[in-house]
Amino acid sequence: MSCSGKVVGDRIILEGECSEIIEKGYGEKHEEGYVLSLFEGLYLLEKGKIKLYDEVGNELTFESLLKKGMSSDKLFYLKYVVFRDVRNRGYVIKTGFKFGSHFRVYPRGKKPGEAHTEYVINVIPEEKILEPSDISRMVRLSRAIRTKLVLAMVDSENDVVYYKIERINL
Repeated sequence: MSCSGKVVGDRIILEGECSEIIEKGYGEKHEEGYVLSLFEGLYLLEKGKIKLYDEVGNELTFESLLKKGMSSDKLFYLKYVVFRDVRNRGYVIKTGFKFGSHFRVYPRGKKPGEAHTEYVINVIPEEKILEPSDISRMVRLSRAIRTKLVLAMVDSENDVVYYKIERINL
């Protein structure tokens, strides 16, 4: 395995020969090279496709990277469950912060630059109660950026149920 990455804050900077990973829609080009999100890094680490190191050169395990993500985001693990499920279904999934959601998803077989985001996904723990105003805000935002809104409900057994929410005109 010749692709590796260094975890710097909440990003992973790729090092070595990583063209196979990049061609599959992982990472985004930045000034410092190709950068992965923690979700992408965790997924590739779990699949055995990459080695990851901290800033002082210690190799990271799946558990240590997961713990790092959970230390700054209490929903990190549930988000990862959704990320992994969507990626396993053949979609390119990226963080959706700039879209006002947890994730953005591209049409199957496409990656950023080849197509517009098809879905935005918000991850919701099964026990969370959503207010109508929360749902309205999410629907309006997804419509404003011409995507479809999906709520990903994760239950206590880490099963995911997807709900597409849209506005209808009568």
